[in-house]
Amino acid sequence: MNSTSNNFNLDIRSKNKMKIIFKTFLLYFLLQNFVIAACDFKADFGEKKNIFETKNFVGRPFPMEHVGLEVFPILANDVCPNERLEDVGIEYRFLFDELIAINLVALNDDRNLPSEKLTLMNYVKKNYGDFDTTNNPLAYNGFEVFEKTNFFVVYQRESGEDGIMNEEIYISTPALDEKLGKFYADKEMEMIQNSQ
Repeated sequence: MNSTSNNFNLDIRSKNKMKIIFKTFLLYFLLQNFVIAACDFKADFGEKKNIFETKNFVGRPFPMEHVGLEVFPILANDVCPNERLEDVGIEYRFLFDELIAINLVALNDDRNLPSEKLTLMNYVKKNYGDFDTTNNPLAYNGFEVFEKTNFFVVYQRESGEDGIMNEEIYISTPALDEKLGKFYADKEMEMIQNSQ
């Protein structure tokens, strides 16, 4: 009777150890997936352009729309291969040699395949927060703002006049976004003054 009782206690202890090991493994697995969930853009806000350019994934910037503002385009899969961001581009925006914003842009054409696949919408929901897209996410038009500790994210999806879906994610900090807003306001004022 005593040996049966000892065997029973050993079985309970073994089961409890297995439960602890399983729960520890599950917690570790969930934390690993959570930690690596969002794309590592391999750049920091406020980073200088010369530091950014030394990184091996950088191409040439788009021609400047305005002097002082440069945009470096890179395919998202080249930067974030595990995120399944096919047909998505990343635009690194530099204002006077300082990284001021990052945009993820759906590279849509007249078929709107990235938007039809909900690529950016699913990425936003997975990494920044869920939002109501009603029963038909494909019909969603609008924007959502997600305020985080040191940055904010704006998701936008709207149909263009040419039938091409304009879908993007804009990421910046409040201070840097204010600088960019002031820059655009100044350029608009210059254009108005030059047209008079």
